[in-house]
Parts: sequence; structure tokens; C-alpha cells
Amino acid sequence: MPTASNVKAERFWPAVPEHIWDSIREEFTLPTAADLETHFQSLGDPEAMRRAVRVFIGEGTFCPGFQLKDGLFHEPVLRLFDQAMSLKIPHNVFAAWMVSPLPAETRSRPVDILGSMTLLQSSLVAFGDRYRPAEKPN
Repeated sequence: MPTASNVKAERFWPAVPEHIWDSIREEFTLPTAADLETHFQSLGDPEAMRRAVRVFIGEGTFCPGFQLKDGLFHEPVLRLFDQAMSLKIPHNVFAAWMVSPLPAETRSRPVDILGSMTLLQSSLVAFGDRYRPAEKPN
């Protein structure tokens, strides 16, 4: 059985191309984490930021706007993000997955079909299984 001391990564999670961040910024906004924190403090809910999807671009920390609906967190996105974290899918990779067409017959983006949680949850598991860095003993 592989352990942390005798395992090495064969491949890594794919890097998120810059055009993905540009498209998120254009379609949904991409505020800084500090700006979103200020927003939730102004609503009297500073603890809300503990659940935020954060992405790391260059030296900055940002929060994709697709996780917001009417200025509050959109629960289906946060549930998927929690699942991604349990699957050890990195924040940035999850954000890119949310705006990329699914390989299934729907070809819809997860962000566009948030009412189909069963499909999205199984698609996220399949995505994690397909792209998770392979590990093998040294």
C-alpha cells in the first residue's frame, strides 16, 4: 500500500489557462477575496467568507462571482465546492471545471445546470478520478 513517504506524483493537476480567468471575470466578475469579505461584513455576516470558493492567480486571491446569487452565496455551488475539497480537487481546478462544458451528453457547463445536483456531483467525482495525479510507489 502506498504511503506518503514512498509515493511520488506521476502527473499534476492541469494548470488553469489565463483565458478561463478572463472569461470568469467577464461573465461573472472575479472580485478579490478582500472585496468579498468587505461585502459580507457590510451585510453583517463576516463568517460567510469561511465557505467562499477562492482562487489563486499570481499573487492575488480572488472569489469567482458564479458562487453568488443576489449578493449572497449560492448554496449549490458551495455544496459542489465542499465535495471538490473532499475529493482533493484544488480550488483553481474546481473553478475552471465549473465553467467548462461537461463531457457528458449534456455538454452544459456546471454553472448553467445547478439544478441538476445529482448529475453534477457524479460528474465532479468522474472529473476527479480522471485528472487526479496518479501515484505510484518509488
